[in-house]
Amino acid sequence: MIDKDGIERPDDLHAHNRKLVKGKRKLKFDENYHFYPRLPFRLWAGFFRTFAVCVFNPVAYLKYHIEIIGHENKKKLRGQGYVITCSHVHVLDDVCCCSNVFPERMIYYTTLENNIRRRFTGFFLRSLCGMPIPASSLSGMKKFNEDVSYILKKKKKPVMFNPEGSLWPYYREIRPFKKGAFSTAVKNAVPVLPILVTFRRKKKRNGKFKYYLNYTIGEPLYANKTLENEKAEINELLSRTQEWYVKTNKEWYENNDCGFDDEKEEKKVEEKEEA
Repeated sequence: MIDKDGIERPDDLHAHNRKLVKGKRKLKFDENYHFYPRLPFRLWAGFFRTFAVCVFNPVAYLKYHIEIIGHENKKKLRGQGYVITCSHVHVLDDVCCCSNVFPERMIYYTTLENNIRRRFTGFFLRSLCGMPIPASSLSGMKKFNEDVSYILKKKKKPVMFNPEGSLWPYYREIRPFKKGAFSTAVKNAVPVLPILVTFRRKKKRNGKFKYYLNYTIGEPLYANKTLENEKAEINELLSRTQEWYVKTNKEWYENNDCGFDDEKEEKKVEEKEEA
């Protein structure tokens, strides 16, 4: 399909937008893998994260003109474990979210197991506390869930998910969410902190566009414990979170001139209707 900006996308809304580079590192993400890193690697991760905050953050701010809305919402969960959901529309949106949006906290985030298998990229992501989702191993998935629960409840650290499941660069719509993040939140009795990534763009001399990033942090969302069972709680929390994303995304592009032609056309139509 072709989206509103003329970019070709897969027909399957959960499919990957581009061919994945196959990782060559021979790693087994089974019951013996430490999704929550052991102490020596955690020390390295702490050092690497400090380096990234000091060096990568200023570069990211200069390159992407990052704007963050809703700092007060993340402060409401200070000292707690919680699930972060973030839309996946830029190759560095997770990294920028972990280092630029949360420079003060260690954030663990989930990623494709293939990403961790890639040589340089995998080591970089792992050093920033990336956790591979072991889609090909039942025993690995059990260990993954145990380690995530330990991080949330014992270590009281946030864990980030991309509920859309795959990366669609510069896509300005919200795709259907998968249940993983919301199942994790309900089963561990922690809230969800939704974060929306939106864009502003500027046309360059060569006719191409340069994109800038905006992060909107929403109010923490809690499961409705009055429902009849856990499955209903998960579905309701997912639905409520997705409604926030759709509403906030629509309002952002309607109320801000972000450099997209359709915004100007929509404003003209609204002005004519008001007149």
